[in-house]
Amino acid sequence: MKIYKTAAAIALGSALMITGAALGESLAKDPCTPPNFPVPTFDASKTYQVKDFGATGDGTTNDTPAIDKAIATCSDGGGGIVHFASGTYLVASVHLKSNVELLLDKDATITGAKTGYDLPEPNPYDKYQDRGHSHFHNAVMWGENLENFAIVGGKVNGGGTTQSDKFADGAGDKVISVRVGKNLLFKNVTHDTGGHFVYLLNDCTNVTVDHVVIKKSRDAIDFMSCSNVQVHNCNFTGCVDDTIGVKSDYALGKKIKSENIYVWDSYFESGCNGVQFGSETAGDFNNVNFWNIKIGKAFKAGIGITTNDGAVITNVHYRDFTISGAANPIFMLITRRLRTGEPDAKPGTIRDVTIDNVTVTNVVPGRQGPANPATISGLPESHLQNIVLNNVKITYKGGGTKEDVNIVPPYPKDYSPKSMGTRPAAGFYIRYVDNLQFHNVSLMFEGPDERPPLVADDVNGFELDHFSAQKVADVPTMWLQHVKDLFIHDSPPLKDVKEANVEDAKY
Repeated sequence: MKIYKTAAAIALGSALMITGAALGESLAKDPCTPPNFPVPTFDASKTYQVKDFGATGDGTTNDTPAIDKAIATCSDGGGGIVHFASGTYLVASVHLKSNVELLLDKDATITGAKTGYDLPEPNPYDKYQDRGHSHFHNAVMWGENLENFAIVGGKVNGGGTTQSDKFADGAGDKVISVRVGKNLLFKNVTHDTGGHFVYLLNDCTNVTVDHVVIKKSRDAIDFMSCSNVQVHNCNFTGCVDDTIGVKSDYALGKKIKSENIYVWDSYFESGCNGVQFGSETAGDFNNVNFWNIKIGKAFKAGIGITTNDGAVITNVHYRDFTISGAANPIFMLITRRLRTGEPDAKPGTIRDVTIDNVTVTNVVPGRQGPANPATISGLPESHLQNIVLNNVKITYKGGGTKEDVNIVPPYPKDYSPKSMGTRPAAGFYIRYVDNLQFHNVSLMFEGPDERPPLVADDVNGFELDHFSAQKVADVPTMWLQHVKDLFIHDSPPLKDVKEANVEDAKY
């Protein structure tokens, strides 16, 4: 990332209170670098064949008891590999154990039955998140306090599981769920179908998802309060909801911090958000990094960061994204929903975010709402802080009217982009941000739009350099209100501006 010695950059350094030595150290370490978290290993000499325990693999017999016996025997014997030869294994609520690798042949498939799943376990905190997040046992396979576990190869499908929050006793709604885990590996696995989730992982550490394919589900993976996560070389399509969900709910009865999450070299298509924080955001988030990502569809937002339940989201980096088919290219929002069991909860914040080398095309309406400009929206009592965009190019369809210019979007509790309604800007709508930098940001339009490309309100410290925006004649490039420490430079045809206080001005 290029370092600009400007007033805004100096203010940013001051706000972060970084010493010279610490700043040098932080710049020397590229956040978009594979972290090499530990992965579990297993003794191949201790391999157990599920068919030796009575599994048929015929696709019609319930193989759950036989597979459970093989897993338990492997775990009780000190761990090893449970092997699935070619076949289709029909199951409902396989019980996972520690120190076990499920190794599937290329033509081996584990698939969920329509009924026979374990009942959803009681959860006194289920009112703080959707029903699917609150329960773990009604899954194709599940584990608790699971350590050193892997699934490698083959297919694991949802089969008869549902994508709905409403389901009868005996039905399943997720493929793989883990309630508290450590050292987990999912590698070279294909999921033709999912459920509400393919993976629901809550309070898990050292998680590796490597070369996983998901072809159809509601959510692909929800990382709930997880740390030390690495996801790479994955392909998730056919998702009705989020693909990568970085989240933190209250299902375990407490706030749990999420940190050190890395996602790279992957392709996603989503009926909601390409890569997303929330909506569940009870615990804080730190050091989350995405790079070399292609998003082919996102009916809510390509890049989405929301804090709704009090979380502080900090130290987040996006780099080298191509996004097409997103209804909202970038969406950053703070709300007052506060769906959490913490009695003193207050709105959280989003800070220290960089978005580098992002190209967005084909911004179109999606199933979740209309097309909207990129949005960075805080609250009067809770501002976003230290947001930097470098080399961001967005092409919009256009179509906004003069009547839209005077609209003031509400402060919704709903985290969805459509809840804010029409924006008064064509390219970026910004409010309540401290220390915002745009470097080489370009906005283009395929058709006329009578709104200013950029509208900002209540921004403290705003720098734009090499900023450009295609616009309609007689429409200003920017409309700024209540902006302090404005610095515009090297952005023709805009004139250089350095103002301490801008109450209401159009440029």
